[in-house]
Formats: sequence, C-alpha cells, structure tokens
Amino acid sequence: MKKFTDLYIVLSTIIKNHTTTPHPRILDLGCGPGLLSVEILKQIPDATVIGIDPLIKMLLLAQENTKKSSVQIFEPVLGVSEKIPLKDNSIDTIVSRFSLPYWKQPHDSFLEMYRVLKPNGKIVFEALNRNFPKWKLFGIKVGMLLNHAGRDVTKYHADAYALAHTQEEVEMYFKKSGFAILEKQGTNNEWKFLIVAEKK
Repeated sequence: MKKFTDLYIVLSTIIKNHTTTPHPRILDLGCGPGLLSVEILKQIPDATVIGIDPLIKMLLLAQENTKKSSVQIFEPVLGVSEKIPLKDNSIDTIVSRFSLPYWKQPHDSFLEMYRVLKPNGKIVFEALNRNFPKWKLFGIKVGMLLNHAGRDVTKYHADAYALAHTQEEVEMYFKKSGFAILEKQGTNNEWKFLIVAEKK
C-alpha cells in the first residue's frame, strides 16, 4: 500500500482540517501498518497518534514505519473497536479507514468511539461502499495488479467489499450512537465514502 500514498495524504489533510486543538490526541482505529498515522504526523507534528489494531504483526509494522519516517509520537495499542482500551473523553479526533467490515459488533464500536472522544471531538470515517458496482470493482482489481500492489493486497481489498456497508447504514450507526454528522463525501456509485461526525 506504500504505492498509494496519495490516498493517505488526502485523508490526513481532511483530518488536519477537523483537528483544531493544540497537541491533539488522535486515535487511528484499525491502524494496520501505520501508513495513515505517518501522514497524520507529517501534517500535525505536535499530535500524538494512538494506533489501535487487533494484530500484533500490524502494530509492529506500524512502529517500524513511523520510526523510518522520523515520527516519534506514535503509541501502538493492542485492542479492538468493540472495547477500546482508552479512558473516557481522552481523544480529540478519531480516524478509521476501511476497518469497518471487520468489526464484529459495529454498534458497540460506535458507542465506544463516542465514549473515548472528548465533547466536540470529531470522527473522520472512511468506508468501502457496498453499493459499488461489481464490474467497477473488477476494474479496480486489475488496476491494482497493474500497479504492482501484489495479489495479497488486491485480494484483501476486493474481499472486503463482501463485508462492506452502505453509506445509509453507517449514517444510522452514527446517529444512533449520538453523533452529529457534519460532512459527507462520495456518491452511491463510488468505491468509498467519507463521513465526518462530531460528539455533541
């Protein structure tokens, strides 16, 4: 995925625009190998990014990637979205990118995000779109292979669509958990969508 850094740069810019507190604590929920965390810390150098992932292998990769980028304020934490191992009202901004298909109890996860966010804290939430046409998905798979993304990465992202949610479903999770939706990006036919929400 290091071949697709533009995706992380665009998302980290959105995160920066919605993070206004000095020395913010930012939660990268489902951080994977930490590529987004690296870009966030480039954009917001005084931030502390807490990367949570259920896989130790991914946390070790995230530590390695952040160290290579001379980013020192990264805290890896083993955990799952349904039970975030952080204190109440302790996070300024949460970001989650494409991890929703692997959450076993999404409603519990949204309640947990609400719990750990400070009042007026923001969530920048990027998700795969279950309504994305299958013929277009095939085109993306071919494009990834042509860009030498690797078969494992291509299969992982393509398979995730089988577990993906619609934008309407994600909006419902936000509203039922007490969030106010501030911004939406993406249409019904795009491969992904983005929602920015706030804890009231």
